[in-house]
Amino acid sequence: MEAYKFETIVLENGIIQIPEISKFANRPIELFIIVKTSEKPERVRQPQTIEKFLEKWTGFLKGVNLDDAKRQYLKGKHA
Repeated sequence: MEAYKFETIVLENGIIQIPEISKFANRPIELFIIVKTSEKPERVRQPQTIEKFLEKWTGFLKGVNLDDAKRQYLKGKHA
């Protein structure tokens, strides 16, 4: 089996034109269509500084005694 790859655009009326394959006229073929995704550049994620991390998460567990929470978790897990 021979395989060929062509890039083209589907016209508004649904027709796909691939002039390079005219030599295969009147022969059965199998056609796969892969829709390309838009090629917009990926957003580059800036590394987070420790200051931004602390600003975001400091006080997240405000009002909770962490040692008691750890003890209760371990007691429940290993009871």
